Amino acid sequence: MSALPLQGVRIIDACIYWAGPMATMLLADLGAEVVKIESIQRLDFLRLLGGWPSADGYEFSAAFNGTNRNKYGITLNLNHPRGREIFKRLVEIGDVVTENFSPRVMENWGLTYDALKEIKPGLIMLSMPGFGTTGPWRNYVTFGPNVEMVSGMPTISGYPGGEPMMTGYIADPAAGLMGAVAVVVALQHRHRTGKGQHIDLSQIEAFTAFMGQAIIDYSMNNRMQPRRGNRHPSMAPHGVYPCKGDDDWVTITVSSDEEWDRLCDATGNPSWASEPKYTDAASRYSNHDELDKLMGEWTRQHDKHEVMQILQGAGVAAAPVLSYAEFLDDAHIKDRGFFETVTRPLTGTHPYPGFPVKLSETPVTIRRPAPTLGQDNEYILKNLLGMTDDEINELVEAEIIGTKPQGWAYSMEADEAISKLKDIHARGDDSKKET
Repeated sequence: MSALPLQGVRIIDACIYWAGPMATMLLADLGAEVVKIESIQRLDFLRLLGGWPSADGYEFSAAFNGTNRNKYGITLNLNHPRGREIFKRLVEIGDVVTENFSPRVMENWGLTYDALKEIKPGLIMLSMPGFGTTGPWRNYVTFGPNVEMVSGMPTISGYPGGEPMMTGYIADPAAGLMGAVAVVVALQHRHRTGKGQHIDLSQIEAFTAFMGQAIIDYSMNNRMQPRRGNRHPSMAPHGVYPCKGDDDWVTITVSSDEEWDRLCDATGNPSWASEPKYTDAASRYSNHDELDKLMGEWTRQHDKHEVMQILQGAGVAAAPVLSYAEFLDDAHIKDRGFFETVTRPLTGTHPYPGFPVKLSETPVTIRRPAPTLGQDNEYILKNLLGMTDDEINELVEAEIIGTKPQGWAYSMEADEAISKLKDIHARGDDSKKET
């Protein structure tokens, strides 16, 4: 088996939340040695999303555990001069620095690209603030929902006549994917020229790049695309249809008259299918509402997997709508070995989504679970920086490093945070009972 593609590349990772850690997760998956930096004073907030209401609840966030696999983890208080000094020593032995703060943060710490490249001339630095490092919004704070709204995506992703609707899950990983690609490109450039560079990645622009069709349609044709829900601009039938079972659905897409004929054959050629208003694509689209009702009458008679098998057998695109639980147990996904079983201290053994690309010569696996807080302090400081036990103990006493957070949730002490999280979980359970 060959070495992983990025083996030998060391990344000093100051990213928090989701977009930045997503980028470094992909790079770590591909073999880069990623050293994730948090502090006991201010945890990566991703640890608090879905955390369990207990004293070590910051270790139970599914989002954190999923996004920080294959990384080493240390704590380092960058508000302290000694912490910043150690960060610079790590930069000296690193290849890449990643961060997704608003620009003022690294500027306040004196850890900008201009400062760090003096320490490491060939340094590659990925900065990915919400609005980029320049422009009037450069220091504004943003999260995935804000990124989506500014991009224009929600204006076309809601339902007709309804309000703009967020996906809630796309903007951060989209920026993370762009960030990972940008680092690989910069590494290739350095391999050819010996020169590092600064990558200025605006999360807004990274996500808006996926909006090309709608934006160009407006700039070229002066046309604003409407909200269509699950429908397509020209295909019909196109959408999700109810099936046998409790809240079970199937998605069906017909892209041509030939596929429509095959769908009609597969569904037993119902008498309504030959009516003039359904015989060509334009007519079907004009009568989409009525067509959806008729399609739903047929799909309700079948299990969603059965609908897929019937239509796929006829050459029509169809697939069941799966819950997370169903996806985990799906025979096709199991056959491909997408999920990997990972054991992590405290949280236990669970299936994790694996790397989404299968490389024949350099297969990618989950080699390490996400680090517990400060898990690798001693290993990194001793083995990479050559620090002594006495020096490390001094850092612990000065609270520059550590393994236990100081008021880990919203600057609260643990007891108060646990109480509030319990209330949140209880309200969530109550709301489920009412629906």
